[in-house]
Amino acid sequence: MKKTSCLLLITAVFLTASTPPTLGSDASQPGLEDGKNRVAIDAMQGKPAPALAVKNWLNSKPLTREDLKGKIVVLDFWATWCGPCLAAVPHTNELQKKYADQGVVFIAVCAPKGGEKMEETVKKRGITYATALDTGVGATFAAFKANSYPDYYIIDRKGNLRWGDLKNGDVEVAIKLLIAEKE
Repeated sequence: MKKTSCLLLITAVFLTASTPPTLGSDASQPGLEDGKNRVAIDAMQGKPAPALAVKNWLNSKPLTREDLKGKIVVLDFWATWCGPCLAAVPHTNELQKKYADQGVVFIAVCAPKGGEKMEETVKKRGITYATALDTGVGATFAAFKANSYPDYYIIDRKGNLRWGDLKNGDVEVAIKLLIAEKE
């Protein structure tokens, strides 16, 4: 009986580790207590991703839907004043470098609040991936229902939102799953 239980436990751990990241369930995140935002994000999954309403591009020319066609896009919603966002930069730089030749594009979408410091922060923190400022009204944050920092969203090669509100640690898992998919 012990061998069977152990085997079941190992199988459960393996399956859990290899399953795709879920569309969040962390009720402790600000703004998710009532689940309405989670439901809204889940409803977007598998559908065409909203358009980016951004400006002041750094580390890239302005990227259009046409530029991103056939690419896996990782959106990193962040703020210049957000400690966890800034702490995640080295890891995100590393992922961008690791997967750039496999058709993965990272775009940091900076929140309007504190956006006047975006260029300075990008230089100071060594952000190497494409970065743009959300419009003054936060249209991109609103369209994606991004309400925490950092907040990661993954768009597949067809332009559909596959995962939203991911934690930094789940981003690479999502990338690997999409790379493994047949185009």
